Amino acid sequence: MADNPKKKGRDRELVSEQEHEVAYLMRTAKVTRQKALQAIREAGPNRDKVMEYLGKK
Repeated sequence: MADNPKKKGRDRELVSEQEHEVAYLMRTAKVTRQKALQAIREAGPNRDKVMEYLGKK
């Protein structure tokens, strides 16, 4: 389910600070929770940019 039900389009391209999304990011990028949250805040909600920020792309 999308974070915002009024928003249409692909939710997969976005990442938020919800616990399950942070946990997924921690597993896939092999980073700590703090680094995952910092990456989301610094790079924005775009999943590709977050992974690029973490140097995992």
